[in-house]
Amino acid sequence: MKISDIACLRCGSSYEVAESISVRGTAGQAKCVMCGELIEAWQEPKLKAFRLVMSPEHRYARVPGSSASGIER
Repeated sequence: MKISDIACLRCGSSYEVAESISVRGTAGQAKCVMCGELIEAWQEPKLKAFRLVMSPEHRYARVPGSSASGIER
């Protein structure tokens, strides 16, 4: 099994993708469950499973102007 990460380009939702290397699947596509955007399409006979890891609503907001070390003097 091959595990990788992918993110939706429209809304930023993060997904974990599991791809079987021993079981053949079919061509297919996956859409974001949050916004409906196509996140991946494949023509090869592969078996893939997508799992939503984090939606944009549950991420911490970016902090503007923070230092790389996190310590400001």
